[in-house]
Amino acid sequence: MTRATAFIPARAGSKGLPGKNKKDFAGKPLVQWSIDQAKASKLFDKIIVSSDDPDIIALADKCGVIPHERHPELATDESIVDEVIFDFFVRPENKCKYICQLNPTSPLRTPEDIVTMYKFIKMKKYFSVVSVKWSDFIGWVGQASNKGPICSYNIDKRPNRQTRKDYFLENGAIYWVKYDVLIAYGNMIGNPERVKLYEMPLERSLEIDTPFDFYIAEKAYEYTSMGLTN
Repeated sequence: MTRATAFIPARAGSKGLPGKNKKDFAGKPLVQWSIDQAKASKLFDKIIVSSDDPDIIALADKCGVIPHERHPELATDESIVDEVIFDFFVRPENKCKYICQLNPTSPLRTPEDIVTMYKFIKMKKYFSVVSVKWSDFIGWVGQASNKGPICSYNIDKRPNRQTRKDYFLENGAIYWVKYDVLIAYGNMIGNPERVKLYEMPLERSLEIDTPFDFYIAEKAYEYTSMGLTN
């Protein structure tokens, strides 16, 4: 049985930044960063690139990884990535022990991030491992009908930045899950009580969804390439 499989979801469509997954980022298509990082980790028996874009399918083949032509109904703006992943891995021929989702929109992750998270997913106590970024969250949640948004803190004791609790937000870069957990729960998380959070620094947590995101990621790449990070 295959031990570890990397799954890179890279559909053609994108409202925020059309064609983003094949857009050139620092000298190569955005999706190729995920392919190269997966290879560099030396963890995977299989690397899958799932797309409905012929150019991305061809790129995957050129890079020596496995292209997966996604069904049109799983390549819409409403499609949920977990459903795409489940549809692929529920087939007996794709069974493995561990699954790693690498989103093309996070080119600044490193192979070392992938490897470190792999060490956690091998532990029995964890169902999944999720990459996150730190956030000093203080804000308002949604809109509660006609009553206005919900405040996340006591307005009589509005906290200073230094005294706020730590919050962690998923940065979308890396998800590891045990195969049996994906099949049982139908998603990449499983039981939230059995999740390990892996914190990544903000400069490696950038996620590209808009032209502005792309610009910031390019600047962050230049910044990290110059060795200016801690």
